[in-house]
Amino acid sequence: MRIQPQSPGPDYLWIGGYWYPNGNHYRWHDGYWSRPAYPGAHWVESRHDGERYYQGYWEGDRGRFDHDHRWDRQRGHNRDYNRKHDGDDHDRR
Repeated sequence: MRIQPQSPGPDYLWIGGYWYPNGNHYRWHDGYWSRPAYPGAHWVESRHDGERYYQGYWEGDRGRFDHDHRWDRQRGHNRDYNRKHDGDDHDRR
């Protein structure tokens, strides 16, 4: 079990670790600190209903913003540190 690292700032939210599909297998994604896609957005966790996988996403009054998997290639738990807060680098669905 990993210990949740200290928040890098007051506007960061902890995204808990989760399993996600990767080909015919599932892969673990470590938890990490992230800034919301826009002020007031909240994180909707990934889930699996026994038949289908639903990836996590940001949701709020400006709509849905999907997790940007390009961030996954960056190292460390604080990969969103100093990232713009306006959601420009999020994929919108």
